[in-house]
Amino acid sequence: MSRWSPEGAVAEMDGAGVRSGMAFAVPVLGADAAVRQTAARRWNDFGADLGARFPGRFGHFASLPLPDTDACLAEIDYAVGSLHADGFGIATNYDDIWLGDERLWPVYQVLDALDAIVFVHPRDAPCCAPDKLSYHRDVMDGSWLEWPMNTARTIFSLLVSGTLRRFPRIRFIFSHAGGVMPLLVSRIEGFSGWPHVGEAGLARLFPNGLRSELGRLHFECAQAYSLTNIAALRSIVPDTQLLFGSDYPIFPLAHAATQFGNLALPVELETRIAHGNAASVLTARHHAR
Repeated sequence: MSRWSPEGAVAEMDGAGVRSGMAFAVPVLGADAAVRQTAARRWNDFGADLGARFPGRFGHFASLPLPDTDACLAEIDYAVGSLHADGFGIATNYDDIWLGDERLWPVYQVLDALDAIVFVHPRDAPCCAPDKLSYHRDVMDGSWLEWPMNTARTIFSLLVSGTLRRFPRIRFIFSHAGGVMPLLVSRIEGFSGWPHVGEAGLARLFPNGLRSELGRLHFECAQAYSLTNIAALRSIVPDTQLLFGSDYPIFPLAHAATQFGNLALPVELETRIAHGNAASVLTARHHAR
């Protein structure tokens, strides 16, 4: 990543057949609130400048310094009013605060009013950092097992807390095809036959229906370009909710483009994932402003 440059990124995009991408530096982390706020502003200015220098090649998801509510509200105002950001980027969790936590609702209230796009990328959590678990070996880190789990954890946090129902206009985009979430849905639905939960318990947790609530979420598919993963996700959400993703620059952009092409999906579905769905999400957001 130290060798990254915007010129190199554009060259990789051209080589992989990618017309434009969303610039999102990183979720802003750290124990010190002032440091997070300063970092968010620095990265957001950089992202906006990138789009100005390379018109049409880079959009911009602004970083938010969660969980500090006041700092986030200030950064949202700046990102929308001064930088014209396309959306926002956050992490699955901030230490032990998952995204359904009611302490974050003041931020969601503003994002909901903006019809905001919110991109969510996983990170380690204190509960299950890989260096504390016995399976951890050599090159393994949280991206192997824990990040897919943490993505599922935060999605269900948003569901069972009622956050998604309370703020229905936020357009959440989750990384990596939702991690292990698609594999858990039928398991949880099966709890209808478990007396401890039953249909009534599921109805209390998911009053609009589990699949109905999940069906409004969007998922980019980096590290999930297999027919098994795509089929699992498509069994949960409509095709309109799937987006191309790459994990660039951690992986070369061509890596994702090649994997995606090797799926040999039907042309209509491939077009939707490659650019059609993303264009629809961004267009809908701008029309709502």
